[in-house]
Amino acid sequence: MRTELKFDEVKEEKVKLLEQNKYIALATSLGSRVTARYVQYASEGLTIIFFTLTNLKKVAQIKANPKVALCLCDLSNWQRNASIEGTAEIVSPQEEEGKRLAEIMKKKWPGYFEWWYAYAPELIVFVKVTPTLIVSYGYTDKKGPALKYLDLQNKTAYQTRIEEKQE
Repeated sequence: MRTELKFDEVKEEKVKLLEQNKYIALATSLGSRVTARYVQYASEGLTIIFFTLTNLKKVAQIKANPKVALCLCDLSNWQRNASIEGTAEIVSPQEEEGKRLAEIMKKKWPGYFEWWYAYAPELIVFVKVTPTLIVSYGYTDKKGPALKYLDLQNKTAYQTRIEEKQE
């Protein structure tokens, strides 16, 4: 049974979850090939930001197909998790937006980001992921496990019990 939740409350919960973590699994695809890897990220609200090198497979895949999936899991607390669908955008560090994203990365990853940026500045690009759907595990009121949905396209939040067919 679908239970409606307060959109702003669930959204804030997910913003905090993203702020409190550092690594996220990123899945990209090109043609019939899907690949996944962990990336170190920063967030701004629900937007996920990371940097990578232009010569890596994920950049070619994102350019060809900007639809991505991400998975965040806090192993210390299984309820602190999220499966995220979204659209990725490649941003050059020479653009004003790229300069702004560099500052966000420096705050969360001081030293690490700066080392990479000094090592290969001509190869660095930013990836900005705008989520469209975030799903996480939770509990219903004494009725057992549930999936909690934050549908950002339709600006709705709801949960369903695990036993029910999922969308």
